[in-house]
Amino acid sequence: PPYQLATGKGGNPLAAGKPFINNFLPTFGDMLRLNMAVPVTPRNSPAFSSLGLINAAVLGLTSPSYSTTTLQWIPNMDGFPNGRRLEDDVTTIELQAVSGVVLAAVGLWYDDYTGTGSPVTTMLTNVLGYNAGITKNDTTFKPNFPYVQAPWSGYGKCGGPIAVQNVATGIENYSSGLGVAAPAGMIQNYPNPAKHNTTIKYRVTEDANVTVTIYDVNGRRVTTLVNQKQDSGTYELNWNVESTVNGIYFASLASNNATIQTIKIIVSK
Repeated sequence: PPYQLATGKGGNPLAAGKPFINNFLPTFGDMLRLNMAVPVTPRNSPAFSSLGLINAAVLGLTSPSYSTTTLQWIPNMDGFPNGRRLEDDVTTIELQAVSGVVLAAVGLWYDDYTGTGSPVTTMLTNVLGYNAGITKNDTTFKPNFPYVQAPWSGYGKCGGPIAVQNVATGIENYSSGLGVAAPAGMIQNYPNPAKHNTTIKYRVTEDANVTVTIYDVNGRRVTTLVNQKQDSGTYELNWNVESTVNGIYFASLASNNATIQTIKIIVSK
């Protein structure tokens, strides 16, 4: 106490309430903000919610299925901010938290609570009914890593074509007609992670001395794949990683000694 759900507190925030499930248990296995003590809610579960920890707090307060005082698995405890799931509606969660939902969940009631009856008051219900307007992604997830689709073009209208496509036909360049200059070039690779070799494609928009250099995570140069004068256009090369140690590397594209873009390549054999 007092960092337990409000259930059973009888209006006293400092009283012992229902334990907040497996949250904050010492496991010595946590990395970053992903709580390894919390079971994952399956994506195909009818209880899965994009509201993450907010939804877990609401279920803990209002659902009779979770009315006991023992540690238990309430769905979506693995959600933001316990762990950042791709589906989580982070904006709505954060705004609801700022509006006091988390404090209400541990017994610090809203101003319209009279001390009797349900602590789920009109003010609290209004906040729980709020959303940021966009409640889901406007595209699908990929079935494999990195799961998220390529981003929408920053040079097109909202919802325009994606900026880069990892397709065998080459790097596609889009123009929106907005008078915005195209970048000096871009670089991409596939497959990523790489097991044996990876294909690196890059494009430069003007004649220049072009370099493509591989660095390790400590910033040390591993190899230089290209260092020569090249005409504007799209180029392709292969990086054989058979003798390369597993890990994270960075491929940097530079034009006339000015870095244009750097991408991350994972070597996993």
